[in-house]
Amino acid sequence: MKLKDITRTIQGMDFTDFTIKTIEGWLEEDVSIPIIKSDIFEKGGELVIEMDIPAVEMDSLECFIQDNTICVQGVKVETVPPDVMRYNQIERAFGNFTKTVPIPVTCDTKNVKAVLKNGVLKIILKKVQERRHAKTIIKIEKG
Repeated sequence: MKLKDITRTIQGMDFTDFTIKTIEGWLEEDVSIPIIKSDIFEKGGELVIEMDIPAVEMDSLECFIQDNTICVQGVKVETVPPDVMRYNQIERAFGNFTKTVPIPVTCDTKNVKAVLKNGVLKIILKKVQERRHAKTIIKIEKG
């Protein structure tokens, strides 16, 4: 549904009991999925990835590398029980999330460090030199 259609639909509505659930079915994408922002930078011999993940407990996080991509999965838990609140404004999303980040430079993917502190997940990888120009002897076998 387009925004102009949503605008027409909500004109004249009674917003006394209005919640985000009222419009979830109108939108083409799920507004309840948390969007995780990240920064990726190189510092010295390291690649650093920082992700903002407030309201996420460490035991609900999983972080792994697959196909030269870092994947972080977790759950952002709502801090106020839904039965005791009535939203006046809602901008944050809660629930399951997955964030994938391609590794842009060659790194040692066997020795990775990850630290969760003050709602920021920091993942540190050691950069390694690519060996494209190194000569590798390939043994030829008789077939």
